[in-house]
Amino acid sequence: MSKTVQINGIVYADVPSVTIPLSPGPGNAEFFDTSDATLDGGGKMLDGYTAYSNGTKYTGTIETKTSANLSASGATVTAPAGYYATQATKSVSSGSATAPASISGTSASVSTGTNTLTLSKTVSVTPTVTAGYVSSGTAGNSSVSLTASVTTKAAATITPGTSNQTIASGTYLTGTQTISGDANLVSANIISGKTIFGVSGSATLPTISQNSTTKVLSIS
Repeated sequence: MSKTVQINGIVYADVPSVTIPLSPGPGNAEFFDTSDATLDGGGKMLDGYTAYSNGTKYTGTIETKTSANLSASGATVTAPAGYYATQATKSVSSGSATAPASISGTSASVSTGTNTLTLSKTVSVTPTVTAGYVSSGTAGNSSVSLTASVTTKAAATITPGTSNQTIASGTYLTGTQTISGDANLVSANIISGKTIFGVSGSATLPTISQNSTTKVLSIS
């Protein structure tokens, strides 16, 4: 950005900077217009760097980070805030399965280097369900135990609105579903020509007319 300055009575337009010789000795002092700068603190510059903004000197506070700053917890790698000049990586340790000491009623083996448990004989499972519906439980008579479940919906009150409300198919209702009613839903409360939830309106709006001579308004 530049400014208009006046030196010894002479006006100079669009001056971006002013250089003044130092006295005594060689060298110059330079002054720049920084009033249009947007820097407002060190949080926008790297640590150790400085800059002037609108006449104020700022020192950067953004720290430079490397792979050494990364930390890992399980499968999660955390990267602290900062500037990464190059790609940062962190290795995550892999786990291994431990063979169970014993399994009641069966024999078991674990394949080396995998997390897969293999049963060596068929296991009979007695189904366990809740009376009336199957909300959770097990069923099956093979080497694999299956878990069955359905979506349930507790008691609720449904208030009619401007759009349809549905209960998904296959949902088991564990409580009473109440559809709200309203005693005001009668024909006399609905404008003629409109129908709300199957009730046709019979109410009519008043007619207003004006006598062209007397200018008297009539409502009928």
